[in-house]
Amino acid sequence: MALRTRREKAPEAMTDAELKKRVSGAERIIGDMPPAAASAEEREKALTRARAAAADLPALRAEMKTRERFARHRETETAMARAGIERGRELLPPGVIEGFQRLGRDVGLRLDLKRLDSEERSAVMKLRSRVREGEGSAEDRDEFEALLEKAAGKEPGFFDERRKKAQMKKQLDELKEEAHVAILPRRPRYEEPGAVVLPRSVFAWLQAAKGQWTVADVGTLSVVLSMFEERRSLVDGADFEQGENGESVLVGSGPLAKLAFERRVNPHINYAVGSTGWIDLGASLKRLAANGWLDIREPARSRVEIRLGDRAKTLLERD
Repeated sequence: MALRTRREKAPEAMTDAELKKRVSGAERIIGDMPPAAASAEEREKALTRARAAAADLPALRAEMKTRERFARHRETETAMARAGIERGRELLPPGVIEGFQRLGRDVGLRLDLKRLDSEERSAVMKLRSRVREGEGSAEDRDEFEALLEKAAGKEPGFFDERRKKAQMKKQLDELKEEAHVAILPRRPRYEEPGAVVLPRSVFAWLQAAKGQWTVADVGTLSVVLSMFEERRSLVDGADFEQGENGESVLVGSGPLAKLAFERRVNPHINYAVGSTGWIDLGASLKRLAANGWLDIREPARSRVEIRLGDRAKTLLERD
């Protein structure tokens, strides 16, 4: 936590207005970063201020959440005293309950159906489909989020605030990443013909992708790019052909899911005693394609064509 001056109060000693002002000020410091064209000195000063603000925010927000929780408890007790518990006895079809439970998991909130009337429950499920499929208007999204806020017992504007916090977190993470990269050692590069040097972002994805980008994908990427450089296949039943534009195309037989590296370079743990691992090539190739490294096409059930994607072309460009 950042050190406080003598004039600064602890969060629990602040009034609600003072607490909101401190949170707003810290968020403004984090979000108000100088442009990329600013000097290194200006960016360093801004980064120092942002770090101090970020260190203060957890305690401030925790205190706000505690007060909000107590306020909601008081509101609930008052509402129950006024309205009794008759509405709590309303019976809902199991399908409606399960649908709202799934919706709550999707948006990361605990929804209480009894906070919405039957028309509002019907409206929120209809709006959900339009918003999810990208067909809804801005008004549809606002209405959908307002109903979710009501069902979750949140104040109006909760989703806007959550997006704002996510954006500020993204900016702070980018600043931290920039500061980290700045202290990394610079090394000379001695590359022989055919060498493939992966960018640092490939490692950074292991930290950020949360299981959607794996060590197996790093290994597959390195091997596949080397195959295209060498024009030598290590995939069973696949070889290189020349495409219409003179580009290299790795052509395999059978569906993508059936492609596999040669067993001598990718021994399956079930067949090779002492094997340290095995890569599901088809699944890994799909992730590489989803991240722009490869362009995969299946013009027929018995033919798979693999070309370099935009990321790979940029990486392997020659001066």
